Amino acid sequence: MIAYRLARPTDAARIADLHTRSWQTAYRGILPDTYLDHEAPAERLGTWRERFTNPAPNQRVLLAEEAGTLVGFIALFLDEHPELGTLVDNLHADPARKGQGIGSGLLREAARSILPEATSPGFYLTVFEQNRPAIQFYERMGGVCVAHTTHGVPGGALAAARHYAWPNGSILSASIR
Repeated sequence: MIAYRLARPTDAARIADLHTRSWQTAYRGILPDTYLDHEAPAERLGTWRERFTNPAPNQRVLLAEEAGTLVGFIALFLDEHPELGTLVDNLHADPARKGQGIGSGLLREAARSILPEATSPGFYLTVFEQNRPAIQFYERMGGVCVAHTTHGVPGGALAAARHYAWPNGSILSASIR
């Protein structure tokens, strides 16, 4: 059974490891292999240690655990955008557990337990255009593409991206049932 809880600073290394493994699986062909294989592990660990050492006041990180094992996480920044609301900065499930409802469970739990802290009821996120499985997932969850942009990636290249939004958490929760 999956249990949800807010992350603590002592979770930084586990989050960084899962984040790295997720990127190595989902972003192969989007981010350079050299970065994914050699730089991402240390970079993700540094990022997560910094996020817990100096957390933004609007940062919330929710973990999904099963029998004490981290199987997914979602990182949110409440009220990050004046119109779109709360930024879903990261949503990752253990690559070996994809398709088992971890991502949808994290979205549902975040909408239920974290979004009420925000002023704005909406969620939004950015996804690389080449990450077709993620795009299909967000569309199944009721996300609407509201913009197309490009993002810089390690090595100086640009990658096409989409912004998906949900007007409010109750719509998101209803779409996940």
